[in-house]
Amino acid sequence: MADSAVVPQPRRAWLMAFMIFALAMINFGDKTVLGLAADPISDELGLSHSLYGLVASSFFVLFSISAVVVGFVANRVATRWVLLALAVVWSLAQLPLLLAASVGTLFASRVVLGAGEGPTAGVAVHALYKWFPPRRRALPSALYVIGSGLGVFVAAPVLTHLIDHHGWRAAFWALAATGALWAVLWLLIGREGPFGVDADGNAQSASPSGAEPSRASASLTSYRRFLGSRTWWGGAIGGFGAYWTVALGSAFLPSYLKDQYGYTSAQAAQAVALYAAFTVVVPLTVSPWAARMSRRGVSSRRSRGITQGALVLAAGTALAFLPSVDAKAGQLALVAVAFGFGVGAFGLSYETTSEVTPVDRRGASLGLLVAVQTLPGLIAPAVTGVLIDAASDDRSGYTLAFVFGGALTFVCGLVAVLTVDPERDAPKAPVPTDVEPLPA
Repeated sequence: MADSAVVPQPRRAWLMAFMIFALAMINFGDKTVLGLAADPISDELGLSHSLYGLVASSFFVLFSISAVVVGFVANRVATRWVLLALAVVWSLAQLPLLLAASVGTLFASRVVLGAGEGPTAGVAVHALYKWFPPRRRALPSALYVIGSGLGVFVAAPVLTHLIDHHGWRAAFWALAATGALWAVLWLLIGREGPFGVDADGNAQSASPSGAEPSRASASLTSYRRFLGSRTWWGGAIGGFGAYWTVALGSAFLPSYLKDQYGYTSAQAAQAVALYAAFTVVVPLTVSPWAARMSRRGVSSRRSRGITQGALVLAAGTALAFLPSVDAKAGQLALVAVAFGFGVGAFGLSYETTSEVTPVDRRGASLGLLVAVQTLPGLIAPAVTGVLIDAASDDRSGYTLAFVFGGALTFVCGLVAVLTVDPERDAPKAPVPTDVEPLPA
């Protein structure tokens, strides 16, 4: 059944989009809290920079693995139930640390939390795309991505206040309760969307044009085909670079600003909120712009591929130059670009990946994509901690870590610019065009 035969449910669709947006906010609040509470936790548990880096990285030990496994599960199990299970895991994962704080429970809590949050992006986007036809997915995709930025924007000052006035445990309790509340609401109102499923409940295949071709054409496209495409890997590698800045910023930016530049906790939280604001503005601006260009006949390579690579290039450049700037205004500007721009590439990579993936394999494809993109979460904090401890002083260590991370991010952005081309790599199928003519 084509999309044209599906009865639209715009109110329900946007309600689901709002719930998934809220899920993204909670997700990144969970990621951010460790960085905001780094100093009191390290002081209480006696953590060095290296050990703290390993703790931050432990969140991602099972993150990518669970993203892949649950992505395949989401091909066969309703995303409503998958997202509910993930939210429940988040809330329960906080409890061991809150009941008996130690280095061991801190590691265990972060590992389980990461396993629960790893599949979220892929499954959430898969669920979103069931509510919107391909030509209308730019804004919902951007909404999900800005949920992460808005989550940091809201969480940074709120959690910092809780940490400063009630102790770091209060921040973790607040996040656990928020996750549990979301799970209850989702149980009551969460539903499966009508797009991408035929009358018999079978998944249909996606096409870059905005129509859904027949299931027969989907059977011709194997996992090997889209996993072997340069578009899929270009989006994955570009996202890898962008996520390096996310992982580095979440784990070390507050401590860096406080230790090296004398920021207070409140000022560091404000700096985090500033870059988080950019993670809202950039996707909300770039994704709809790319969609407009596509509707006007601009290729997806130019409107989405090059754009996502350019955002990562900008983030890498800013990160590399951040340690060399002493003026506070310059620092804040580079923080905004380094940690705020790359996030805009994620929504675009979800769209270009979906263009080269059949709907019945999209859950697994997005799960695999997220698994590759988020690998820096496992690597970046640990590498950064080792570099800081190995240097002659903390300032030199931070400088080396930021320059290295910036150079790596820059290279990943360049790869995305050169390789992402959905028109070249999309399954060839006789589908109608989705290009809107330019006005006369």
